[in-house]
Amino acid sequence: MDFIFKPEKLGENLSYEISEAIAKRTETFSRKKFPGLWEKTDRLNARNLSEDALRRRIRFRRFNGIICIALGIFLFVPGLLKPDELFVPLVVGAAATIFGISAVIPRKTDAEKFEKKAKKLIKAINSSVKPEDTVVFNNDGVFENGVLLMEYENLEPIIETRNIFFICDGIKILLLRKCDLVSGNPEEFAEFIKNKNEI
Repeated sequence: MDFIFKPEKLGENLSYEISEAIAKRTETFSRKKFPGLWEKTDRLNARNLSEDALRRRIRFRRFNGIICIALGIFLFVPGLLKPDELFVPLVVGAAATIFGISAVIPRKTDAEKFEKKAKKLIKAINSSVKPEDTVVFNNDGVFENGVLLMEYENLEPIIETRNIFFICDGIKILLLRKCDLVSGNPEEFAEFIKNKNEI
């Protein structure tokens, strides 16, 4: 069975989903390159699976941050007035204030870190999309307007989000909306690509 997409321009509303896909792809490469580091990271993260535990940790970190800022200012200001006599309190106060501010500022999620890249990718893809474009996935490969675009043996594992399929062969990237699939359904397509990745 052929799976046929009729791609249309991607909306800005998909930028967060695309950034999630880029973050997931980056993590996949990182896990292959640094398996030991990720093993330790996964062990640490496994201790805080519940949402309540995560919220408590964030509150605790922010509370500590506020305490550090207060203590930092308390040490930093006198040290600033008499730097020769109070050099150590000056340095400790400055360090505590910086640490406190970094603890209070909300941290970006992995996806938020890649939103700029996602918007650039949307812009690049939209500039090349034409109304007559057709992307076909069959047993022989991935074809765009009848021309071979990608071979399955070169494909990275497909990344699926709520509305898109993120497909890459290391050189080219295909961002296909599920609603643009005109032959077959998204579940069958995901299974088809997964089987091709395993061959």
